Amino acid sequence: MEKFSTEYFHKLANDLKFDLSDEEIEELKKDFVAVEKQVSLFEKVDTQGVEPMVYPFETPTVFLREDVVSDVLTQEEALKNVKDARMGHVHVPKVVK
Repeated sequence: MEKFSTEYFHKLANDLKFDLSDEEIEELKKDFVAVEKQVSLFEKVDTQGVEPMVYPFETPTVFLREDVVSDVLTQEEALKNVKDARMGHVHVPKVVK
């Protein structure tokens, strides 16, 4: 049985509210298999004794500016042009399942 079936891609596309042709799905299957092979290469890397990094750079970034608070909108100002506000928040229709 295929790991990435045509039905899987049809359901995924439907959940994301767009359509895929069978030709597009076949291309996606090839891409997914290629990515899966590349990711499997990471599993072969020996990481014994390597300390995990919290930050991608060894030297911390020190050139960022300090935040300065200015021109802050009130909640009423921020919501005055909103079509649908509920309990002080902007309400938008659900797009993805």
